[in-house]
Amino acid sequence: MSQQTLQAARGLYEAFNRGDLIAFERACARQFEWNEADNSLNAGGNPYRNFAQVLAGVFEPTMRDFEEFRVDLEQLHDAGDTIVGTGRYHGRHKDTGRPLSAQFCHVMHFDDETRLDRVQEYADTLAEAQVAGRAQQIEIARIPQAIM
Repeated sequence: MSQQTLQAARGLYEAFNRGDLIAFERACARQFEWNEADNSLNAGGNPYRNFAQVLAGVFEPTMRDFEEFRVDLEQLHDAGDTIVGTGRYHGRHKDTGRPLSAQFCHVMHFDDETRLDRVQEYADTLAEAQVAGRAQQIEIARIPQAIM
């Protein structure tokens, strides 16, 4: 099952990047749990329980707010029925014009039919917020010499 699970995970990334959300939905279990990273732009709906909720709460807002958004997969790590995908999100925010390059990690679980049934996203939420104009990095205070 491990090779099938790796192929299923890779297929999800490929379907998303080519905009084939029908294929993406077919690869998901009817009921599942999807959690965006804490403090991400789309975490407000956590946990998402089915594809329609993910579409409305994650995919559509992302496509609305970013042009040329893509998920660049760097590695897939096999853990049996759990796959860990790492890479970077890329795109350009439509309102700010700022480019996005944010790290992500997806911990994905697949059921006995090799359908996605659980996702936990971890991402560089500060980079996302800065690109969207929702956060601004402040200067880091530096202490010249240790007190002790």
